Amino acid sequence: MSESEILERCGLSGIATPQLTTSEDIDAYGARGFAAIGIWLHKLERGTVDGFWIPEEVIPDDVVSGVAERVRASGLRVSHLVLTGFYTAPPYEQRIAHTLHAMNVAAALEADCVVVAPGRREGRSYAETRDLAARALTEVIGKTTQSGVRIALEPIIAWQSDYLNTLAEAIELIELVGHPSVGAYVDSFHLWRTGTLLEDIERAGPRIFGMHLNDAADGDDHANRLPGEGNLPLVEIVQAIEATGYGGTYDNEYMYDAGLIDSDPAFAPAAVVDRCARAMVDVLSEAGIRTGAAA
Repeated sequence: MSESEILERCGLSGIATPQLTTSEDIDAYGARGFAAIGIWLHKLERGTVDGFWIPEEVIPDDVVSGVAERVRASGLRVSHLVLTGFYTAPPYEQRIAHTLHAMNVAAALEADCVVVAPGRREGRSYAETRDLAARALTEVIGKTTQSGVRIALEPIIAWQSDYLNTLAEAIELIELVGHPSVGAYVDSFHLWRTGTLLEDIERAGPRIFGMHLNDAADGDDHANRLPGEGNLPLVEIVQAIEATGYGGTYDNEYMYDAGLIDSDPAFAPAAVVDRCARAMVDVLSEAGIRTGAAA
């Protein structure tokens, strides 16, 4: 199977090239053969990403329409829009409003889903936090005018948040909300350490809306790695995802120290995009990935 065929099932998240604008991402990823792009609201707010912040601004209509036109012209699909949620921290009403806005942006971009992080406990019990997140998501579903936009909950590693750390917890919240537009976004970096990822993938089944295929190394919980540069069983994870009937893209979300951008040629934008493509192709080829139109 050729590299170009395998790349039909691959996407790249905009955080992989933090110094580029979304328009530049679209050009670079499309030129390398990726089928999809994960767009960060952070870049639509400020142009580039020089650190992490919680998105809260309203993106001007002309910015959204301009990016949508660029995406359509490139032939890329938008596999996911990052990031909204954080309902557990005040002001609650503002966070709900931001998710509704993010869903409008996702609809304009024809994104497969919007990635949501419900937020930290902020002194609440697990059950209280879960119930608040379920109430917020139910409110969003009831208020949105974008009924075709899907919401994907992304569990993250415990040191980054004290709620929604496993796919099993995401499934619990999904079932509590009980709406077909709410599913999960699986990230192998965050979830392999839970020890139950393969079983949880089987349980999640069609509720998996997307996949960040990232590697990790034992003893390093603070930096993901390119597929093949760590020791996660990514081939086994991909095969488990495929066994659910998943037909979407596998997206890489490579993150690294910003200081490397100017000091190491391997972290220049074109080099990073090429390295990501090669790494994804190697893993997906070994996993025997199917090609064809993504679901």
